[in-house]
Amino acid sequence: MTYFACFGYPGLIGLLFSCAIIAFCGAKALLAVRTYDIQDPHTFNKTVGGNVCGRFITVCCGLFSYSAYIVVLAGMKQLCNGSIIPVIIASVCAYLVLCRGFGVLTKICGIFAPLLAGVIAVVVFVGAVSSGRHTTAPEAEYLKPSALMALKVLLYAGYNVLTSVCVLGRCRSLLEKKRNAILGGMFGGVMLFVSASAVLFGMVYAKTPPNAGEMPVVEIFAAKENFRFIYFIVKGTIFAAMFLSAITGLTGTSVFFTEYMPEKQLGLIMGIAAIPATYVSFGNLMDLLYPIFGVAGIFLIIVLALMGNKKV
Repeated sequence: MTYFACFGYPGLIGLLFSCAIIAFCGAKALLAVRTYDIQDPHTFNKTVGGNVCGRFITVCCGLFSYSAYIVVLAGMKQLCNGSIIPVIIASVCAYLVLCRGFGVLTKICGIFAPLLAGVIAVVVFVGAVSSGRHTTAPEAEYLKPSALMALKVLLYAGYNVLTSVCVLGRCRSLLEKKRNAILGGMFGGVMLFVSASAVLFGMVYAKTPPNAGEMPVVEIFAAKENFRFIYFIVKGTIFAAMFLSAITGLTGTSVFFTEYMPEKQLGLIMGIAAIPATYVSFGNLMDLLYPIFGVAGIFLIIVLALMGNKKV
């Protein structure tokens, strides 16, 4: 929303390039997992980056996974008018999934991630076209495409690639054939582009400013009495997507630091510690943390792009 909708419809071009990078890196990462028979994310990082750079990537992945976990919990809390109850429920569920293992996580994500992406795309696109302009906000002003868009393309791809390592690095059992790795990476990029482009189109079509609120896509329907039903569907879908991200985030955080503490014990400590952090504004957390880790993600993108038959 804030990365590409600020450019208006030309932002779709930036989003397309960013998702293409994400798809490429996803396929490249899964091919590496299959080729080198990698079983965990830390081994993946050392394989593609060597001991020193690999450890740096591991630390960045772990810290960002935890940051993203806190961010989505804060977002859930905000969607529920500041109630801490959904945060506690999500924390408990995330820990239960962590205890059940990666197999349970892949089944949950495999079913609900594509479903939520599709629902978001359809509801926001159709709802925005039907509802018309956002009348309670000032006219949206858009930036002209420039070098700033190119930077945002890399940052957006960077933090998405960085956080995906926690899942991709453990997918060896799912990669019986080479085409599974290639198609898996491509599908991830396509799924993100479809849902994100629908959101971008909906915002621009409804002329909703990207800074209309911390969740601008919700603002498209917030003030329209005739679209209250769609408004609640959009809020519910975004909440479900955040809930899914929370479950992935806690597991993704713990797996990077198993050499220091057992995964279940660390997950319990970090899950409890994250709850007070959700009192910081969702938007402020995203604005601060995501660009920082996006830079680290760009480094990982470069490493994956240069990776050939030998280790980089």
